[in-house]
Amino acid sequence: MPELPEVETVVRGLRSQIVGETIDRVEILHPTLIVQGDRKAFLDRLLERTIHDVTRRAKFLCFHLSPRGYLLGHLRMTGKFVVTETELSLDKHQRVRFRFQSGRWMVFSDVRCFGTLEVLDTLEESPALANLGLEPLSSKFTPDSLRNPFQRTSRNIKSMLLDQRVVVGIGNIYASEILYRIGVHPERPAQQIRSKERKQLVATTKFVLQEAIAMNGTSISDFRRVDDKTGEFQDFLRVYGKDGSPCPTCGTPIQRIVQQQRSSFFCPACQQ
Repeated sequence: MPELPEVETVVRGLRSQIVGETIDRVEILHPTLIVQGDRKAFLDRLLERTIHDVTRRAKFLCFHLSPRGYLLGHLRMTGKFVVTETELSLDKHQRVRFRFQSGRWMVFSDVRCFGTLEVLDTLEESPALANLGLEPLSSKFTPDSLRNPFQRTSRNIKSMLLDQRVVVGIGNIYASEILYRIGVHPERPAQQIRSKERKQLVATTKFVLQEAIAMNGTSISDFRRVDDKTGEFQDFLRVYGKDGSPCPTCGTPIQRIVQQQRSSFFCPACQQ
């Protein structure tokens, strides 16, 4: 699933291309749950609306509409937005198509049909946004903000980084990379993370995510940018997907374990 850097890459790409565009046609091409709620209302509430901003909350894309409303989207596993100057030929993975008054198009494609699109009057209406944790690139994400959540749980540190109620946007890829860089084993209980390590965790999280955004995210399988190109951060991963390869620091083979049915990659010598 795309994580924060991938979604932020899509948001920035969309913002640079479609702000100011007015929707004059919407085509729902597949009878799935991608479109949430009443389909007719979805169409009616998008027509003649102008997109005046595109932002992100956690892994959700928020299209700000004028004169009112929001289009809220989630890519899930394989969703992607592509913006084109002319109409794309239909293919079996296109789910919803938006035509702008300028003649340009925005297409939401999704191979596995897990992605979602929903029109809201206010973002406060969305139950999915109600209980989200801190944005890791915000000033509110600090070592102190993690102290109580970590001290009050018996869960391991990897699970806490993946908990969207604690901090949003981090998944398997970046959790593995962050914990490797600060030398913390993914199975270490969060209660045992010391104050100095919390400081390193916060600083490294911000650095790794910003580094990945600068490289347009990580494309391991399906992620694509708005121009349908891949990201580049996969070429700079140090441990994720590297089981059996030598640790970049000490040469010990990288190991893979499964936590909560998800893969974790780490160096058994460098991470304690």
